[in-house]
Amino acid sequence: MIFEDLRAYLNFLEKNGELIHVTDEVDPDLELTYILSEEERIGKKRAMIFDNVKGYNMPVAGNMFSTDKRLEYILGDTPYNIGLKLKNLVRIPDDTESMISRGLEMMRELSGIKPKVYPRKDSEFNVLEPDLSKYPITRNWPGDGGRYITMPLVITKDPDMGSRNVGTYRMQVYDNETTGMHWQIHKGGAEHFSGYKNENKKMEVAVAIGVDPLTFFSSIAPLPNGIDEFSFRGLIAKKHLELIKGETVNLEYPRNAEIILEGYIDPAETRKEGPFGDHTGYYSLEEEFPVFHIKKVIQKKNPVYSTTIVGKLWNEDVRISKALERMFLPLVQIQIPEIVDMNIPEETVTTNMIVVSIKKIYPGQAKKVMFAIWGTGQMALTKIVVVVDDDINVHDMKQVMWAMTTRIDPESDVTVIPGTPTDSLDHAARLFNYGSKMGIDATRKSKGENYNREWPDTLKMDPDIEKRVDEIINHME
Repeated sequence: MIFEDLRAYLNFLEKNGELIHVTDEVDPDLELTYILSEEERIGKKRAMIFDNVKGYNMPVAGNMFSTDKRLEYILGDTPYNIGLKLKNLVRIPDDTESMISRGLEMMRELSGIKPKVYPRKDSEFNVLEPDLSKYPITRNWPGDGGRYITMPLVITKDPDMGSRNVGTYRMQVYDNETTGMHWQIHKGGAEHFSGYKNENKKMEVAVAIGVDPLTFFSSIAPLPNGIDEFSFRGLIAKKHLELIKGETVNLEYPRNAEIILEGYIDPAETRKEGPFGDHTGYYSLEEEFPVFHIKKVIQKKNPVYSTTIVGKLWNEDVRISKALERMFLPLVQIQIPEIVDMNIPEETVTTNMIVVSIKKIYPGQAKKVMFAIWGTGQMALTKIVVVVDDDINVHDMKQVMWAMTTRIDPESDVTVIPGTPTDSLDHAARLFNYGSKMGIDATRKSKGENYNREWPDTLKMDPDIEKRVDEIINHME
């Protein structure tokens, strides 16, 4: 099901008993987002609309991505099935197909996915002077440096090629007209910013708040450079996204957005941003980041503000990360075909560890896979890669830990790589954005890997006994 806008999605959740209205007065300073966090922690995971936000007459929506079922609503299928469809789209022709027939199939799949720009109707939006004090922007944790916009779609264009990037980067409110722009050095927005900085030109920026859930999901997806997030959204939806041109910026943004902030960033200007209670469970410390100046606000009549909270496990960002893991597994397998399955454990904070299973064929293959992972997209920031055999279920951490402790000799099977890029939120790295990586080869070793003993068999029951015992147990029930 494709939801045309945020309100259509919220109405759907309410009709299906997955959304509640909070009518008590709630303070956006710490209270509101902590209610969202506690709803996650106790396991109810309901989406919420706060109708009575202290000091504001604007409702706030949250916890919209909190369950796997909800993400299937948004995507229209399971993330893995979406991944298989994407894999089929980019595959080469098999023996039964011609290049022409394969090309025509790709054209059919890709037709209509590119976003289209429509004129804006004055009746749809109000054009306002910037005043962030009118919005129920939250402060999430006691040590936060201020209020933060946590669900923005930040839209920029490359200064030379004109290609678009859409990313979700938190924005600390400095005053009624300026915010921070926390795009990490490895992100698309930061890459565009670097181009403007080299040319000493101001950078136009548009920020959309309160878009439909699939568009927001697409803004987080780890897409290769040059692939437009709005087109990716159209590919999954099988329908183009409607955009409108900016009032004061030469940028386009979703027509269905509740609130748009139009403005610019001066590359000569930075400001301390942070601290911020982050998804690592720690506060991100203060660092210098660009400053976003708002020139105009374009908003719908009676807008809904959307927000999220990150912090100690588990919040809705974990569910989004797992959906992305499942969706992109088939595409990762195109580049690294020996991977059987992949798990980014929830407990390891998204970028800290990946576990993959492989069907091992030759000596040193586990290390080859490690380096391939570190050379692939955003997985380049992964701190620890664990490689296990295909008899291990990578989603069962008991099995993974068993393999890690019974199939490695630390001296020969642990690889440490110094001097590598790290995630900006890796607080253990000695330098900001620069540290080391570790690979653990938890596969069974062969003589070709200088293992000169006989590897013992794994315990396994006789299949006939298993079948007979299953029958007895079923009869007992």
